[in-house]
Amino acid sequence: MNKNKLKCGGQILLVPVRAIVENPLRARLYYNDAHIDDLIRSIETSGIVEPLTVCASSAGDYILISGERRLRAAKALGYDFVPCVLIESDAEQSVFTNLSTHLTHDPLSFFEVAMCYEKLRDYFGLTYEETAFRLGLNPAEILEKVRLLQIPPKLRREILEHSLSENYAKLLLRHRDEEQEQLLREIITEHLSLREARARSAELRAEKVKSRTYYKDVTVFLNSLDRVCDAMCRSDVAAEVEKTDADGYVQYFIRIPKEGESVPG
Repeated sequence: MNKNKLKCGGQILLVPVRAIVENPLRARLYYNDAHIDDLIRSIETSGIVEPLTVCASSAGDYILISGERRLRAAKALGYDFVPCVLIESDAEQSVFTNLSTHLTHDPLSFFEVAMCYEKLRDYFGLTYEETAFRLGLNPAEILEKVRLLQIPPKLRREILEHSLSENYAKLLLRHRDEEQEQLLREIITEHLSLREARARSAELRAEKVKSRTYYKDVTVFLNSLDRVCDAMCRSDVAAEVEKTDADGYVQYFIRIPKEGESVPG
């Protein structure tokens, strides 16, 4: 196939599958195998109805802008060529084009959208305000999405695999580490509704506050004991004090002689 012909934009062209490379800044990162299987059956019957979108790279191949799932299905079916629209696009614009396409036609997960906003900031130095302006969004909406990336990747995947809504993910942000994992596990295994999950979240937070209050009270008590022991050691009382700090407890051994008696060595 004439390479020069492929580089002229504005047409639907047949591009070799082997010449198309995935966009390193692509929006979609999570794929549902069941959806891919459905698409394979559809393409097997009717072919690729909507062309993929690509742009030419300096390396001589073609960077995929949109149509990741169609390309995967075509590869599974052994296609040598796929119909593509060739556009002129730099790296930054390719991300916006890819993201805009998904936001309007092929919805991404809320985590993927958040990661796109992060890429635009990290790769191109765009502020969230600039990104919001170019996408016609409220900056607060972008910041709210980006906060979801505080959830560890492992938990993000579980949330998507069990088709939990963004509101469940936001609920996890109220917790950290093991507590976050515990809440998600209960949501999944006990099939908690959002209302039930919120109630359970409130219980976990209350338990944490209670635990902190108890720890604070114990610390105050231990500090008082330490001051008493120090005062005895500084006085004329020949007291013997041993303090053992072990896992789960603090042990004091205090021996105070009766008046006129000494502590045995």
